[in-house]
Amino acid sequence: MNDIEVMVWLFPILFIFHDFEEIIFLQAWIKKNRGYLCERFPKLSKKLLPHFDSITTSSFALGVAEEFILISIITVISYVTNWYILWVGLFIAFTLHLVIHCFQALIVRKYVPAVITSVLCLPICIYIIKHVVKLFQLDTVILYSILAFIIMVVNLGIIHKGMDLFSRWLTQYEQQIK
Repeated sequence: MNDIEVMVWLFPILFIFHDFEEIIFLQAWIKKNRGYLCERFPKLSKKLLPHFDSITTSSFALGVAEEFILISIITVISYVTNWYILWVGLFIAFTLHLVIHCFQALIVRKYVPAVITSVLCLPICIYIIKHVVKLFQLDTVILYSILAFIIMVVNLGIIHKGMDLFSRWLTQYEQQIK
């Protein structure tokens, strides 16, 4: 078994480790920091806070589960077929996602959910990227990283719409029980 065959399995593990922090802390953090966010970022807060008010921890966890399933499927397919370039692109996009969380914390000037696990995962991700990119041509790595980032952004948009729908459905479901 070569290095990439071992490293490939770290992606789903790092992803879920990172997203557990978001699942656990996001709603409480928003409630605690609502006033600060509205004061410091009034336009952005006006746009984003209503969305995060409408989603529940359950619906957020459902969105994370969808991403985890996709990452796991791509990991398994990459391993079984020995075709890793899409996996590399997605892993680089995930690593960029971790960097974005670090910048969010710097901009907000306080803890944001996901920054601790971002800081913990980044050295591991950089180590993995440093080793796996040597296996491919740089232009191919860049192309698949851009493609993967676009896929990630589109999927994120779909997931957030799905979270809203699931939250509404869950509310109706809870009311039917009573």
